[in-house]
Amino acid sequence: MKKSVKFFVLAALVLSLALTSCNENKNAVEKTDKAIPQKEALTKAENDSINQRMLADVKTETEKRKSALTEEALSTILETQTVLKQLIEGNKDDAIKKGKELIGNLEVLLAKDPSLELIPVNVELERNETVADIETVRENVKLAKEAMAKGYYREASKILDNMKSEIVINTYLIPAATYPVAIRDAVAAMEQNDTIAAANILTSVLGTVVIEKNVIPIPVLNAEQMVIEAASIDAESHDKADEVINLLDNAEYQLQLAEEMGYGKKDRDYAPLNDAIKELKKSVKNKEDSSSKFDSLKESLKEFKKYFFENKKK
Repeated sequence: MKKSVKFFVLAALVLSLALTSCNENKNAVEKTDKAIPQKEALTKAENDSINQRMLADVKTETEKRKSALTEEALSTILETQTVLKQLIEGNKDDAIKKGKELIGNLEVLLAKDPSLELIPVNVELERNETVADIETVRENVKLAKEAMAKGYYREASKILDNMKSEIVINTYLIPAATYPVAIRDAVAAMEQNDTIAAANILTSVLGTVVIEKNVIPIPVLNAEQMVIEAASIDAESHDKADEVINLLDNAEYQLQLAEEMGYGKKDRDYAPLNDAIKELKKSVKNKEDSSSKFDSLKESLKEFKKYFFENKKK
């Protein structure tokens, strides 16, 4: 059973890494000293404020994911370690009894709430940002296309990899739906006195963690915060039209930057947003009541951002 003991330790280590991983990259998302690529000059205070609110917005979304964790289901799953421990210690009958109990509990939980098939146990944030203007991005795209045409695929990949401006949300999930089957197989193996096979099955399922990735473009997040700031200033007074338009110009620039970097589809995603900003700028210049237009644009940006938060890759 020494081999099984090693497997048990490995499985516990895998779960531990999943549960603590978000602390390792904490600094990567808390940096707020990077200048935002701009069309018109923003003050340092505006730049810092937009950065801080953008990061706070992302962190709020990750907290929602953490709160989705169902303690009852996770506790039941982690009791699989108890089954393995009992088996390793030679308490096969207790392990069989506990295993059958867990199968029943998990099947009831999954039938009651199918969303528990994947249970989030932690979230890791990673900021990958290259600060570049639109012209630089376009030049890099041109160089990448030329490299591709010549068959220099690795070189093209390196060029494109340096054009990232994104926050990656890694959500670690335990595949609860696989546990009843695995525990049932392990119990069957134990009942046939094949304790090594049973231990290997339990170790394997305990070591399985699914990672979902969401890539959120920073320019889109910046654009949203600029529009929110512009709306706030416009609501206070129509006498600050220049300040409001400056923020809208920069929001438009951020969306163009995200578009050039390849985040989303040009015609489908960006054209309506850019058109809305142009109409809004006209309204602000004419010192009209632009509140409804601001509300509409903020909602559109919120929906566009939602697409990235929900577009998961495993």
